[in-house]
Amino acid sequence: MQHRYGPRITLALSAATLAIGLVLLWRAPDGALVPVHFSGQWVPDRFATPAHALTVWVGLLAALWLFFRAVAYGLRNHSGFQATVRVYDQAWITLTALLCALTVGCMEAALGIKIALGSLSSVMLGVFFIVVGNGLGKIRPNSVLGLRTPWTKASVRVWERTHRACAPFFILTGVFLTATGFGILGAPLNKTIMNLCLLGLVALCYGLSWIYWRQEQKYG
Repeated sequence: MQHRYGPRITLALSAATLAIGLVLLWRAPDGALVPVHFSGQWVPDRFATPAHALTVWVGLLAALWLFFRAVAYGLRNHSGFQATVRVYDQAWITLTALLCALTVGCMEAALGIKIALGSLSSVMLGVFFIVVGNGLGKIRPNSVLGLRTPWTKASVRVWERTHRACAPFFILTGVFLTATGFGILGAPLNKTIMNLCLLGLVALCYGLSWIYWRQEQKYG
């Protein structure tokens, strides 16, 4: 196994978020409430006390860390994972940073500090897609990671062509989400439109992999 930095950096980010959350919890006035759920328009629709909310958000961070750690452990001897572990760690760190930013943003509500969480999530999710897109072409065939369609799993060549072709679309989606989060394209996307964009990206990846598989079957 090559040198890993994902587990330590994500753990450090989570620990720093917990420390910031505890400071905000200590400063929170009596009766303060913290959002723990949002509507499709990123409007808070469920609240909890600061202590309860911090437990929820940090619990999500812990669950995310354990999930990624378990997957990495299960694939530690898989040659495909060995070749893509750097991309895996980059995605892990970016996703953890997104959840850390949301945690701090929500906890600051206890002090009356309002953050545009919809914009923040769009920016961080956009960065995540840019990071994934940048490394997508480097992912080697494996049993868990990557664009695992029936056709990419059936052929190494289709796998490689699909990942290289889809990488720019991931990056473009990330740029679009980031620009929207910064307000360049107007108001932040609501969850419905964001989900439609992601579904469109998934459909594109499936379609390209099928096309490449058909070409391979036809021309060899």
